[in-house]
Amino acid sequence: MATSRDRAIQSTQHLLEALGDLRIATRATETSIRRALKKTERGGDVSEALVALTPSGLRQSMNVALEAVEKARHEARLTVFAMGLEQGMSIGELGRMFGFSRQLAARYAKEARGKY
Repeated sequence: MATSRDRAIQSTQHLLEALGDLRIATRATETSIRRALKKTERGGDVSEALVALTPSGLRQSMNVALEAVEKARHEARLTVFAMGLEQGMSIGELGRMFGFSRQLAARYAKEARGKY
């Protein structure tokens, strides 16, 4: 059975992986936007820039990566909250460390207690 520390470590590693995937998607988006900008600066019309950019694919890949980061970040916060509560930290302390309001910290604590 995994301990709260194990869960916190695993969820943090998962968050790092999701951030790496987001970095890759962001770089691909940046490269495509630069390519489209160059075409526009050289006098190309909108259709040429959009062909170079492929906005629908970029939007989708960025959205998927951003959603994965948000999900992993939430899970990491929950596991850290669970571990902190288990180790005797108060909801207020956890909230201050994360920069959350007391109300948001209380919601995280409630969700963490219900899940772990």
